[in-house]
Amino acid sequence: MTRSLSDDRPDDPADRTGSDAVADAEPTVVTGGPRADDCGRIKVGVGELAVTNDDAVLTTSGLGSCVAVALVDDRTGVRGLLHAMLPAGGGRTTAVSRPAKYVDAGIDSLIGGDPRRLEARVAGGAEMLDLTDAVGPRNVERVGEVLDAAGVPIVASDVGDTVGRTVRFGPDGRLVVRAADGFERAI
Repeated sequence: MTRSLSDDRPDDPADRTGSDAVADAEPTVVTGGPRADDCGRIKVGVGELAVTNDDAVLTTSGLGSCVAVALVDDRTGVRGLLHAMLPAGGGRTTAVSRPAKYVDAGIDSLIGGDPRRLEARVAGGAEMLDLTDAVGPRNVERVGEVLDAAGVPIVASDVGDTVGRTVRFGPDGRLVVRAADGFERAI
């Protein structure tokens, strides 16, 4: 069973259902976005999330200052992957119409069920440019705040530095992180 929520959803809330990505997961992909390919891989794009309880591998690439948040409920086998761009939606209409674009709204959409059964793995949040108010570190900080408030522990992370990352989130619950410099590890 796979469900995705992509950044190409209609902006008009009347054109969408108000369903929750985890709680209402269906066997089919809805709202466009990532689909399982022939290899059983679901590609999660920038500002998207996907949820599955089958053997599909959730993948995302292009994690510079963006963060990937991988949540798993080991008891049910439900896994979700978020690729968020910005720390907070802060009342923006896009936080409602495109929640996966933001760390806070995306995690809220991804959690759905009982957060006490979830554990998180986080990757990304690099400081790609020398900026005073760099987005990557703020994304990582916001992930910690939102997950802590929800009671979801972060059991592993590979964040910061100055290199981009690609991740694969497999049915075993491990997040494989490959850095742009070629280094790869499972967390």
